Amino acid sequence: MKDNKNDKPVNVVLIAADQLRADCVGCYGNDLVKTPNLDRLSRQGTTFRWAFAQHPQCLPSRSSFHTGRYCHEIGAISNHVGMAPDERTLGEYMQEAGYSSSAVGKVHLFPSKVDSSFSHRTLCGGQNSDAVNAEVLHPDYKNWIKANGYWEALQKTYEGHASKTYRENFQALPSQVPAEAYIDCWVGDQCVEHLNSLPEDQPFFLYASFPNPHNPFEPPEPYASLYDPETMPVPRSFHSDLSEKPPQQLAYKRLGRKNIGSNYELLDRERLQRVTAYYYASITLVDEQVGKILKAIEDNGLQENTCVIFISDHGELLGHHGLLLKSTDQYPILYDKSLHVPFIIRMPGAPEGVTVESAVELVDLCPTILDFVGAEVPPEIQGQSLSPAVFGGTAPPRDFIFAESGAVKMLRGERYKLVHYPGQTYGELYDFENDPLEMNNLYADAACNPIRRALENALLDRLIHTEAPRQGESLRGRAYWRKLYNLPF
Repeated sequence: MKDNKNDKPVNVVLIAADQLRADCVGCYGNDLVKTPNLDRLSRQGTTFRWAFAQHPQCLPSRSSFHTGRYCHEIGAISNHVGMAPDERTLGEYMQEAGYSSSAVGKVHLFPSKVDSSFSHRTLCGGQNSDAVNAEVLHPDYKNWIKANGYWEALQKTYEGHASKTYRENFQALPSQVPAEAYIDCWVGDQCVEHLNSLPEDQPFFLYASFPNPHNPFEPPEPYASLYDPETMPVPRSFHSDLSEKPPQQLAYKRLGRKNIGSNYELLDRERLQRVTAYYYASITLVDEQVGKILKAIEDNGLQENTCVIFISDHGELLGHHGLLLKSTDQYPILYDKSLHVPFIIRMPGAPEGVTVESAVELVDLCPTILDFVGAEVPPEIQGQSLSPAVFGGTAPPRDFIFAESGAVKMLRGERYKLVHYPGQTYGELYDFENDPLEMNNLYADAACNPIRRALENALLDRLIHTEAPRQGESLRGRAYWRKLYNLPF
């Protein structure tokens, strides 16, 4: 696709934040947090108001949006399990389309897929909130830190992870690394260097992935002092009763983060507000790095033929139901706060300032980018291209959002949401019209049985009709399973 003034191939810069909730970005309605660069990107492009991740953990979500396929299909069902080796990623597709493919920051795919997806890599890894030694970071960032005299400060920050203060404050402890050497600032600077060094005649795909605002909540100064904790919001659901919820949620509140000594029953208002202030500070810091990237695109004369996309891999509970962070393998949690993410696309030649209210999924990212660059969208891809919505049309119709955490599956419609726990007599059912914060679980309410059964049937249909096996030899054409599953009964 060539929808730019110079009729050049469309470059793609995909910017990702980690663990960023949609409602913690200015252009998504948050009046407290400062995100001027994301707000500007929104004004210049298309903002998908209701975008949802497919999994509330980093690696599964990233594996899903890089392949355009659901986590249970590709095998990436946890932070501890990578996708199957025959799965193909966005970076691989882009290289096949003649693009250079580069990654800067935190990729969080297994190493074999990082190597095959990106020919150029400048990496930092994730911060690893329970680590007490900075050696866990990727050598690219570590070596730079050591060469520039910041290693002692970084090591002191990691040693602080073993402190009582760190545990009692739920990982909210400012970094001792100066802002200019902080991990996200380094990622921003490396992205600028990369954009400045690109050859003029080579179309490119750049995946710029920031480690924050993921926990630990440890922004450097002056960002750590940017927000007054006393002014930070406390959600209405903070003290909600979990007794009518699946038992995993109360267990998570008491036991779910044993490795860092966090008992969320001890999370009081003061501690939550401190966490929120540092979370917001990290968001503003990441926003400034986005500004660096946007400026580098403009300084290099690339804005007329470069698509910029901003997403996050999943959200953050941030006090919702008295909890922090996100789902774990043992304690699956699929609240909207951990799945609803920002999704903004600025595409050359497309209308500006567009807001799309239709529900979309991050699995739609891969086919959308392939559509933008004129590459084939393979039939195994389960997402749907959002290109029509970006160019003034509508998003593909979708009655329900699908997400999962291990064996637990979620189906979310405009009004009702079902979370299904296989083999159990309990589950979750919410009515967003009357309960937007998912506080009142209707799963056991006999009056809601018809709604529950209808959603269970819809979930079964969704799982069947979105299957996408990598088919072997076929006598009925490519992806025959897709035709077979849609034959009339």
